Amino acid sequence: MGGHPELSATSTEQVVGTQIRRDIQALRAVAVSMVIVYHFWPTVLPGGFVGVDVFFVISGYLITSHLVRHPPTSVRGFTEFWSRRVVRLIPAAAAAMLGTLALVLLTQSGAEWLLAAKHAAASMLYVENWLLIRDATDYLRADAEPSPFQHFWSLSVEEQFYLVWPFLIGVAVLATRRRPALRLRAMLAVVVLAAVASFGYGLHLTWSNPPAAYFASPARMWELAIGGALALVHALRPGRGPENVRAALSWAGFCGLALSCVLITGSTPFPGWAALLPTVATLALLHAGDPDGRFTLRRLMHARPVQLVGDVSYAAYLWHWPLVLLVPPALASGTAAETAVKLALLPVLAVVSWISTVHLENPLRRVRRGGSLRLRAVVCLVPSTVLVLGAAFALHTVVVQRNDAVQARIDALTAGVRAQPCVGAAAMEKGADCDPDAPMVTTPEFARTDIPTTIQAGKCLNWPPFGDLVSCSFGDLERPELKVAVLGNSHAGHLVPALEAIAKEEHWQVDTYAVGVCQPTTEPVPVPDPVNGVSTEQILRDCERLTQEEFDGITSGDYSLVVASTMDLEPSHEVPATNVYASTLETLTDAGIPVLVVRDTPAPLDFSQDTPTCLGVNASDPSLCDGTPATWIRQDPLTSAAEESDSPLVHRVDLNRFVCTRTVCPAVIGGIIVYADFNHFTSSFSRTLAPYLGRAMLKAMSAS
Repeated sequence: MGGHPELSATSTEQVVGTQIRRDIQALRAVAVSMVIVYHFWPTVLPGGFVGVDVFFVISGYLITSHLVRHPPTSVRGFTEFWSRRVVRLIPAAAAAMLGTLALVLLTQSGAEWLLAAKHAAASMLYVENWLLIRDATDYLRADAEPSPFQHFWSLSVEEQFYLVWPFLIGVAVLATRRRPALRLRAMLAVVVLAAVASFGYGLHLTWSNPPAAYFASPARMWELAIGGALALVHALRPGRGPENVRAALSWAGFCGLALSCVLITGSTPFPGWAALLPTVATLALLHAGDPDGRFTLRRLMHARPVQLVGDVSYAAYLWHWPLVLLVPPALASGTAAETAVKLALLPVLAVVSWISTVHLENPLRRVRRGGSLRLRAVVCLVPSTVLVLGAAFALHTVVVQRNDAVQARIDALTAGVRAQPCVGAAAMEKGADCDPDAPMVTTPEFARTDIPTTIQAGKCLNWPPFGDLVSCSFGDLERPELKVAVLGNSHAGHLVPALEAIAKEEHWQVDTYAVGVCQPTTEPVPVPDPVNGVSTEQILRDCERLTQEEFDGITSGDYSLVVASTMDLEPSHEVPATNVYASTLETLTDAGIPVLVVRDTPAPLDFSQDTPTCLGVNASDPSLCDGTPATWIRQDPLTSAAEESDSPLVHRVDLNRFVCTRTVCPAVIGGIIVYADFNHFTSSFSRTLAPYLGRAMLKAMSAS
């Protein structure tokens, strides 16, 4: 995802000393063009996202140059520094946020509104990067649609940098207050130390947790810091060298950026070592400056179109992502049509960017230092914050109120173990006379949040990076007549709403032993890919540890039944996995515990959109979100092992007849949306499976 700096994105802030740096204008134009092309046509410029890194270096260079000229030595100095940032950044950003919220309302279904409201608030508070880290490492959000506010991550990184950087510079100023001649060298030492520490941390995080490395401020600060280091070198040694050397350096820098766009791709570990190519290339261009001569880039950099793009680069960055993310899918269907819409969006983006720059950004820049500046900052900050947070809160409130109303209807229809006729899975019973055109009881926006706690990482689902085994209990926890253990991964976890309804009715206690990614086996099953930056080797070791703890807890826990279900993560492992699960079943039955294996449920993994999004887009024809048993029902080696077992304690049940007919797997059954994402039941639909699962459980225990 792309990013954009603050100071480097305002046309008057490329001034160092009293001279306007047109080379920086041109560099900003190149960087924002890289990001825009990448977002519009990712395959054309696979490494275009490194334009963010270019902006980071420029911003560090410019902000440090400013602090060298106006070092913060008092409270007033700090407040003036931050006031300038507020005046020049916040109003334009707030306008873009409000415009994006309007686009969301116009182009997206209610299923996306809650997410948009959350990200709008995070962007206004400049913590979007941390929210994205949480989402990237959240099991249920990892495959979600991107947020229209996602591009604010880089602005969040920069704002956090601007909060910290004056203090670091201030430390150097304070340390040399009696020896001012050493001030610049002290500043340089502090900046270099900060850059080295951040770079080292970024390297570590790139390999240990890539999503966090990409968005985390501490892993990115070095890119701004090296720009600051160059600014201090220029302050210490103003000379740039001979014109021909600078010209060569300029060409080398642009070649480095061009190579970055080609050699670096989305699969490259980033930032890591790879980020050195675009950042060092940017340093070369900044040091080269604007050399004159026959074979220099001066004429190109001074070209009016290039300078104009540099002028509007901040606004272009703010608006390009929501436009390209939201508009083409709403207006076009098919690659050719979407390409035409994207081409038409470019002049729209140019006009919006020009209006924002000329009529919003530029007038606010012309402020004097002192009290009027601080007052202007307050006037800019307070209304902008109130408007964006207010709009986000209002949108959030609307969705929550709608969802509360839906929840009340669901609770009334599914009270007890058996839902009312034709509600949810009951509509799939043999002989059920249900209206196929009955309206949906649940809504896409409700389904988005209708998620069992047992499949939520950090609650009842163990998820990488793993810690201690987490287990949750449901049902009658005071005087249960018997205890049931739930064993598996998230596909066991999403059955718990049904199990909880059964447990409350029968006065049972249900305990969960759900570990995402891992298979509930006594022998290791290979993990196909790293998760959250955790290597497959580490996951395998953790899986062995956690599954052993699961089996220890179950075999010593006085359970009357184990309900086991799992999603096989690697279809090629059918035969070996079946053999491994046979050992699992043997371990449980040797302890005298009956086992009910629930066949893995269908999963719409072949769709490009999750079910709530698909239904929101196709509200007039929900059948467009249906699937077929051939594509949605996967192999299940655990069920295969149960079929081959000759133990009287091993039982199995297939609930898929309540999810699919012979020809279709509906996205909506009995008015209830089936899936909360790509493969997990909504809590509401899971609850409607209770009578059928409960019947199988009672049969398994009585037969054992």
